[in-house]
Amino acid sequence: MNYLTTNTSEQEEGLHNQTTRKKRILVVDDEPDICMVYQIVLEDAGFECISYIDPVKALKEFRPAYYDLILLDIRMPVLNGFELCKKIIELDKTVHIIFITASEEYYEQFRGQHFPELGKINYIQKPIGNEELVQIVNMIVANSITMD
Repeated sequence: MNYLTTNTSEQEEGLHNQTTRKKRILVVDDEPDICMVYQIVLEDAGFECISYIDPVKALKEFRPAYYDLILLDIRMPVLNGFELCKKIIELDKTVHIIFITASEEYYEQFRGQHFPELGKINYIQKPIGNEELVQIVNMIVANSITMD
């Protein structure tokens, strides 16, 4: 009888952990200060946040079906944000991705010329305030929607 009680209790705990799991955010930006600030802000807001300053390492260690949202810088050495996005989508077609860019014009022009198959993926323009970042992330992960 104790086994059944323990087993049921463990099952309930597992279900509880599934429903209360922190949403996981991946941040990839080659600027260490940006990664650090975004990670601190998002963790303070209750998210689990993992950040990388090396897009190649981020791809190498990427775990499909693990992240709720990915924030990608566009201009990065070796592997730019569009290339990284394309490779991530090959591994995980369901993850939400938002680009981080200082230039809307660059984003639209580069995406249109080099990666039209990605379609329109949303972006956040740098600099972004901490509260605005948290609001956008909350909106996307809480509702599993995309911004238009």
